[in-house]
Amino acid sequence: MRFLIIKTGETELLRDSAIGGVSDGEVFRSGVLLSRLVPDNEVYWYGVPGKLQALFPPVENLHFIDILEEVQKPDVIFYLERTQIPFPEEWASKVKGFYFDGNRWRTRPRFPELENLIDSNDNSRHSHPHWLYKLCGMQWRGEPYWSYIRIQGGNLRKRPLVGLNPRVGLKWPQKAWPMECWWSLAKKLQSAGYEVAWQPGGTMVGYADWIYNLDLLISVDTLGLHVALGGMVPVIGLFGPTSPKEIPKWGVGLWLWERGGKMTHSVERVFFAAQRYLKSIKSGYVKGIIETSLLDDMS
Repeated sequence: MRFLIIKTGETELLRDSAIGGVSDGEVFRSGVLLSRLVPDNEVYWYGVPGKLQALFPPVENLHFIDILEEVQKPDVIFYLERTQIPFPEEWASKVKGFYFDGNRWRTRPRFPELENLIDSNDNSRHSHPHWLYKLCGMQWRGEPYWSYIRIQGGNLRKRPLVGLNPRVGLKWPQKAWPMECWWSLAKKLQSAGYEVAWQPGGTMVGYADWIYNLDLLISVDTLGLHVALGGMVPVIGLFGPTSPKEIPKWGVGLWLWERGGKMTHSVERVFFAAQRYLKSIKSGYVKGIIETSLLDDMS
């Protein structure tokens, strides 16, 4: 079958920001659909920013497109945005996902629970993949992100390398943890004998490989957290305004949540969580999967 995914990241599935822009993390985690679709189908995806395309393993039957005319007669269209994106009228009967009824955005197939959840902006009892698959008329069976898996995992260095991922996107400034807290955490980690690496600039490929080289990533709820999960890199996620229940841990995640909605995590709490988690990794309770690296596959 030929599938067309329309997902640009301008809106988020469960809890959207009032600030405009594209959510890179939302686009990347929507790629969980590819783990079901790609093996046996032709898949076209409209709207993935060019910089993010490098994070998805390329296969012959996966096509990133900039204009809908590049798709010839899709069998099924997954419309995953709550914005108006024009497409040919004759495609309307093939759409699953969101549609605008003239008054509000609704779902096809109809899921009043999801519609009410979006309208209320409440926290979900289920994960993002659960709802995403439901929106597309399928049942999520635990499929992982469509992602590269790092080449090494499970063995700590003599001095474990801990990555700090403090930057947030423009859509969610309230997800940020104060920089003075990050600096204090870095000092505590270094004093305890750990090596610390800060989130780099540069290309998306370089960013992903930086994450894949870590023993542990500490991150706010942003793209880097999802890249770590996709690569099976142990990660501690700091949550406040968004719910960690939306994000599966896939055996490598540890979530710290301030239920009041503010990023008021104490430095001591995050530091002790990192210490305990690194001990769990060393003991073999938390392991990355040995498979392939981003640069190795792209060379």
